[in-house]
Order: sequence, then structure tokens, then C-alpha cells
Amino acid sequence: MTISGLLKYVMLVVLVVLLASCTQTDSTLTQAKQELPFPVLYPEEVPEGWAVDETIYEDRLLVIIFNNNQEGQIELVQDQNIQGLDVDELRNHVLSNVPVGNEFIVNHEVVEVGEYVGELAYFTDPISTLQYTFVQKNELFTENIGPIPYYQVIGKGVSSDELKEFIHTLEAST
Repeated sequence: MTISGLLKYVMLVVLVVLLASCTQTDSTLTQAKQELPFPVLYPEEVPEGWAVDETIYEDRLLVIIFNNNQEGQIELVQDQNIQGLDVDELRNHVLSNVPVGNEFIVNHEVVEVGEYVGELAYFTDPISTLQYTFVQKNELFTENIGPIPYYQVIGKGVSSDELKEFIHTLEAST
């Protein structure tokens, strides 16, 4: 086999693996959307340079792991059992109409990103990590029968701007 033929073969194998991964992700997301008692979030359009690496769905927990080619990783966690947010504090923050600054890295601070509000935490050990646990703002003011869905985005080795850009792309299933 020539080098040219070998390269074509390798590219074909990579394409088949990528297509299988996309099909598995689509199937898992479809199942999660049908079974979970809350809207599933997924990027309207995955930001450039990012791709789904793994999708895990079991026991009402959905985790989608995105990687970029600079060794950054973002985990989108969707689980009704996420804890730690003070919904009254978030509601008061939104109602206060305090302008949101451009600063995104703060340690355990309430932060609004697009249509979401939540708590941002920044950790440096063992790896630089941003963790944003949040809800949809409109959920704070609706009469819900059940608990408000909490979501979490965990960025490892990514900048605050990259994480913020990713969060802005998230769209709830209907």
C-alpha cells in the first residue's frame, strides 16, 4: 500500500469513528430528552474548535464532555440532584437589576450569563477549573410543580471567555 493509499485509509477510519460518535451522541440525547423530567441543554451550535468527546446517560444523569484541540475540556452536567444553589439569592440578584460586568472569574459569586444565572466557582488545584452551577432565569419566576432544574458546566484548561461563549450557545429542548 502506498503512503497516499494509507493516508486515505486512515482518514476514512477517522471519519467512520467520528460519524459513529455523532450517531451515539444523537441517540443518547434523544433518549435523555424523552426520559428526563426537565429540559435538556445542548449547544445550538457547538463552538468552533470544540467537539463532543463522550456522552454519558444513566440514572437521570446526563454528562456531555466536549474537548478542543488545545487540551481544554468542558463538561455539561444535567442532573436533577445537583445541589448548592440558593434559589432565593439568585432570584434577588436578577430582580436587583445590578449591571453585570465583563469580569467572569470570581470566587463563588453569583453571575449572569445570557439567559442563565448561577454561582461561578474558580479552583486552581490540581488543574485550573471553572465551575458554573446555574438555572434558567425564567425558571426562577414560574410556578413549578417540581424542583427547578439545575445545570452545571465545568471547564478545565479553558479561559473564562471560552466558557462564557460555550454557555451562551446552550439551548433548552422543548
